[in-house]
Amino acid sequence: MHLAPLIEGRVTTNERMAPHTTYRIGGPADVFVVAESVKDLRKVAQFLAEHEDVPYQILGGGSNVLYPDHYQGVVIHPGEELSAIERNGSTITAGAGAEMHEVVLKAAAWGLGGLDFMAGIPGSIGGAVKGNAGAFGKWISQKVKKVKGFDLTERVEKTLKEDEIQWSYRSSNVSPAFFITEVALKLEPGSREASMAEIERIVELRKSKHPTEPSAGSVFVNPRPPDVTAGRLIEELGFKGRRIGDAMCSPRHANFIINLDNATQADVMALIGQIKNAVKERFGYDLAEEIKIITSQEEPVCKKEVRSKEIGKKSNGGK
Repeated sequence: MHLAPLIEGRVTTNERMAPHTTYRIGGPADVFVVAESVKDLRKVAQFLAEHEDVPYQILGGGSNVLYPDHYQGVVIHPGEELSAIERNGSTITAGAGAEMHEVVLKAAAWGLGGLDFMAGIPGSIGGAVKGNAGAFGKWISQKVKKVKGFDLTERVEKTLKEDEIQWSYRSSNVSPAFFITEVALKLEPGSREASMAEIERIVELRKSKHPTEPSAGSVFVNPRPPDVTAGRLIEELGFKGRRIGDAMCSPRHANFIINLDNATQADVMALIGQIKNAVKERFGYDLAEEIKIITSQEEPVCKKEVRSKEIGKKSNGGK
């Protein structure tokens, strides 16, 4: 891999993806890059431009992703230099690789409120922003001031303001090729003690409802929130405890498929297929996956037709 001597970060080959995900599922990726700077991202982007047939994925905290036995491409991950958390008045700036829960704790410690609802949500803040993560009827998008990043296709740095991003339930229109490097959150002064107490309450609530086994969180998007939830539909069909290989529909929460020990992507996908077919037949809903399923060899992002709703593309004014 010609990238190794060119970047400040780490480059390895045949790195297992399971340890990099909360699912603990996934075999080796051909190339794994830990980027520590925009300079590193420029080098990676140049490599990808010269090898257009090579697929790639941006991986944050790995909390919402399911990898195959072998990923035939490049995985790009933010390193420590892209994971710092800083405060400037009532604004917190966090590198994309910063853990979401750590950002919440820092905000509370600094006496900044408004982010407590994100307590206990796994993964990185970069992934949380791309997926518009949230809880209790609130969303990270409500706190985003601006997002900085590097477009791996156009090979340029860009800053996206809050009103330049289109947010929706569990998603945004930030391009798959946009590597978020930094997120600025607008918060407000609050009580440190009250925030810490609320964070503790929410974390305990999550522990009481969610399984402790490895998972990627909720597998399916709720069809009609808050009235119709995927978990309720799946539970009514008796899927709790249903198992294929080492993948099981959690007895604690029906919208979680857990990894009992050595589950594979194939195990999880087979269970997903059974659930989707049963829900469609019984209730008429076409469940959509909330988790990101990585195929063994996907069409490269740089070769895909750009959707007009994706940010950071020339077809959208280069915003």
